[in-house]
Amino acid sequence: MYLWIKKIHMYAGLFSFMAFVVWGVTGIQAIFLPAHDEWKPPAVTSQQEFPFEAAGNLDDKKLAKAIYATAGLAMAGGYYNVHRNDAGDLLFTAFSANGQRDFIFLEKEHRVRIEFRDGGLGNFLSVMHAGHSRRGPPDLPSRLWGYYNEFSTWAFLFMVLSGIYLWLATRPGMRWALILLGTTTVATLVLWATTR
Repeated sequence: MYLWIKKIHMYAGLFSFMAFVVWGVTGIQAIFLPAHDEWKPPAVTSQQEFPFEAAGNLDDKKLAKAIYATAGLAMAGGYYNVHRNDAGDLLFTAFSANGQRDFIFLEKEHRVRIEFRDGGLGNFLSVMHAGHSRRGPPDLPSRLWGYYNEFSTWAFLFMVLSGIYLWLATRPGMRWALILLGTTTVATLVLWATTR
């Protein structure tokens, strides 16, 4: 049994390696993010326009939903902040794995302008680390990454438990390892209890 668990432990780590890298990079990046009130969106990197005819008497939320669906953004997770500007144009924001997308429906011109604010590799990894198959964008790349991320989550849990088993099966008397395991377990329980 020991040899089988050791092999599965190793292959689980190899299969989920990229998710671990994404999680690690995202965690390190989070340390250096600006405070919430200091954050500024990236500059507009490009824009795209397409014609759009509004159907019937849609309210602003339904109109934004129709525009969002027509745009067909890849790996985008919904739209937010639907409102009108002083000129009467409909504005809203969508977020994709590659950054913020600002929509402007120029109603009088029957056109939609999308301003792309690409967030860079760090933003991409930050969005990807949270992807799951049952929530988020419904497109195929997002779903595939979601399944991979879920597999990696279970693989990580398995590797923690199998790692403890492999340690106890080969080196149960390592005093510093017992102290470290006990310390981290107690610290986690104390943190959980004090933040409830």
